[in-house]
Amino acid sequence: MKISEATAFVRTPIIQWARPQSWCDLGCGRGTFTMALAHSLAPGSTVYAVDLDQKALEGIPERYHGVAIRKVLVDLRSPGLRLPSVDGILMANSLHFIQYQHLFLRKLLSVTNRFLIVEYERSKPSPWGPYPVGFDRLCELFREAGVENVVKLATRRSRFGGTLYSAFAELPLRNIPPLDAPVGSTLDYHPRTA
Repeated sequence: MKISEATAFVRTPIIQWARPQSWCDLGCGRGTFTMALAHSLAPGSTVYAVDLDQKALEGIPERYHGVAIRKVLVDLRSPGLRLPSVDGILMANSLHFIQYQHLFLRKLLSVTNRFLIVEYERSKPSPWGPYPVGFDRLCELFREAGVENVVKLATRRSRFGGTLYSAFAELPLRNIPPLDAPVGSTLDYHPRTA
């Protein structure tokens, strides 16, 4: 997918793009969606490009369209994963590599309340997507994490076969779990009241 196509695929009027923000691109690979996100964000923004492939990270520029790109070499499945608090998290074709997706999403809710997701509309595991996340499954996972607002943004055919979808999910700020909640915990949390 070209950067311009990726930009159009994840861009949504739900996000206020005009102000500088910080985002994480988890499982960024060679950075197609990192640069798509940077293209959409206001100058002065920061994108943390997170991946376990050193060579892929080396090919991503330090700046793109006035947006700083900070590269982070780490395996998303690592129990020691630490992320900065950000305005949002983008996961393009990476959630299907996470076995305990509901716990992972709960952990991510400690650093943000917004998500852009790109995934395949599949339900059967494969070597390229061992833990598939079709849109219905994505909605179920976010509901389990306390996020009710999940919107499908777009779909398109994949050059590898099948259909890709993009989605936006957001937890209202008053419902974000406390930051001191145990990471990876299966404990239920009580939403904060305004």
